[in-house]
Amino acid sequence: MIALTYSAGLRVGELIDLKIADIDSSRMVIHLKSAKGNKDRIVPLSRRVLEILRIYYKEFLPKQYLFEGQKGGKYSSSSFNKLLKAAAKRTKIKKQITAHT
Repeated sequence: MIALTYSAGLRVGELIDLKIADIDSSRMVIHLKSAKGNKDRIVPLSRRVLEILRIYYKEFLPKQYLFEGQKGGKYSSSSFNKLLKAAAKRTKIKKQITAHT
């Protein structure tokens, strides 16, 4: 999730709204629907991130959203922020960190 957010310049809301069908691996793009300002946009998809997403998909088998919570449905933004803070702590980053930083 972090690699995808960083590589594609996604906002947290865009990340958690992503559906499996929004990833276009043949064109190497991500289609973001109703992004900021309720506009659609297309962003590039990194080859390395695509490899990571394929491994993730095989392991977790999401049904609708690319990233789903433990009980199914959309992953929450607060869960993503907790994940991000835990990753920063593991890498010994001491500064306050958010998805925008």
